[in-house]
Amino acid sequence: MKFSLPGDDGEWKEGKLVLENGSLIFDTQMSSELEQQRPPSPIPAPISSIIDAISAKIGRGKEEKTEKKGFFVPINSIRDVKHEGNGILMIKHTDNQNISTGEPGSESESEPLVVATRLSADEKVLNEVERELITSIDAYKFNVFFTHAGEGGVLSMEKNVELEKGVLKISTDVLWIIGQNSLKRIAWDDIVNVEQKKRGRFKGTEFGAISFDYFGEGSDEVISTIVITQGTTIEVLKRHALELLKEYKVSEKLPDMENQILTMMYAGALDLSSSALAATAEAFGLSEEELKNHLEHLGELGIVDPANQTLTKKGIKYVVDLSKDGTFGG
Repeated sequence: MKFSLPGDDGEWKEGKLVLENGSLIFDTQMSSELEQQRPPSPIPAPISSIIDAISAKIGRGKEEKTEKKGFFVPINSIRDVKHEGNGILMIKHTDNQNISTGEPGSESESEPLVVATRLSADEKVLNEVERELITSIDAYKFNVFFTHAGEGGVLSMEKNVELEKGVLKISTDVLWIIGQNSLKRIAWDDIVNVEQKKRGRFKGTEFGAISFDYFGEGSDEVISTIVITQGTTIEVLKRHALELLKEYKVSEKLPDMENQILTMMYAGALDLSSSALAATAEAFGLSEEELKNHLEHLGELGIVDPANQTLTKKGIKYVVDLSKDGTFGG
């Protein structure tokens, strides 16, 4: 397996990955010369690596504990695990080894630096590593039944739907929905809405349903996932989800004029081309310069893409909230 460790400027190293004693250990101590002297394994190298990791975790295959030499990542420091494509898995974690370079997780100097470690291997191996890490991460966990609605974000709970049993895990950056043969990662930055759908009883047990509406991977299309859980757990899940979602929304209260502009852009009813800008401004009762100033402000907030004069994902989330609150056409 190959590793790209924080502070290595993208350099890749060969080594063995071990998950043991609450840490992910990157063993790059063995020289390439010694590696060549090892007898060939009957198991292909990438698969062998993940088996070493799982064996170490459950205490098989090693008589002595692996010492934390070289680079290691405590599982409780992991913030996110994400496929980046082309056989690369990114692990975002807090800096536990005082690395001077990396990806800042916050502008606040009081918060720990967040860095990224990357793995490169066969996709099957990366899928196993991803699932093992997410299962091990210390995060809020809820036993749920779930179903993914697909594009459009519409799912009627009045109809029979096929539910899968699984676990929902929530961190401050991401939520994961883990089924027996599936794993879905949803970043909070992509979540548009969290809403309780239905409560009811089945054979004397109370159930509740919540929908998570979010942008599909690499698109502005909103899709939905419904999760169902028992009793008062649904209230705990909803409260925690809404608290986190609030952190990823526009906190500034915008003037009514800018709300109107955003709502019209969301509806696709606004022509902001240079030839039509004067007429568009007049329709709002504004001068062309005033309209440009509003659009510039919305661009500074990250709500409008100034180059394409379209709503960003953040802008779409904001307009959805306006609709929910009944501010415009809700």
